[in-house]
Amino acid sequence: MKKSAARSFKTGGAMADFAARLFKKALLEKSGKFIVALSGGRTPAGLFKKLSAMPLPWSRVVFFMADERLVPLSSPESNFGAARALLFSKITIPRGNLHPAAPGAGAAARYGRELFKETGGSGRLDFILLGLGEDGHTASLFPGSPALEENKEPVCAVLAPRGVKTRRRVTLSLRTINKASTVVLLASGPAKKKVFKRALLRDKNIPAGLLNPRGELRFLFSEKE
Repeated sequence: MKKSAARSFKTGGAMADFAARLFKKALLEKSGKFIVALSGGRTPAGLFKKLSAMPLPWSRVVFFMADERLVPLSSPESNFGAARALLFSKITIPRGNLHPAAPGAGAAARYGRELFKETGGSGRLDFILLGLGEDGHTASLFPGSPALEENKEPVCAVLAPRGVKTRRRVTLSLRTINKASTVVLLASGPAKKKVFKRALLRDKNIPAGLLNPRGELRFLFSEKE
């Protein structure tokens, strides 16, 4: 059954605490493999630190990235690299449970095949964490992107708009995101307050307003970054 809810917090730490509890609840309510996609950017960093200190059954968790810049994993621009530094390196988890998106020709197709394999062909994730850009983009689904219309492939190759650092990327398709059991959208700071409200009101002129997962959708906003 679909459920949507929004909450605001005074601090990023309070938002991270709440998001960590959502993650824990979803993980413990499901038996077997728990398949997750994480966002990059500054906002999820606090959540990663909270999760790294939690004694959870990490051997059941399989991690993908909701989107990735096509750079080496050692690059400071790598979303996987940031998650590895703050979370993966702090927990006991099988190496095979971690799925970075490797740069190179055919990166999106390869990542899509990995996702299909881990999900038994369904392409359905249990938990997706997303961020929000000031232009309303989420994952690497930017306003006007052809990737928003992708109805077949689970992962898309995208070229971010001019002026955006590291333009070549891969991203979960909107269709894949909307298959998920739980989607949590995080945003923080005054600069994103207006666009967060647009996402909350399902403004279809921005990608974040098109979020409509089959399960639970949570909108979380922190007044402070």
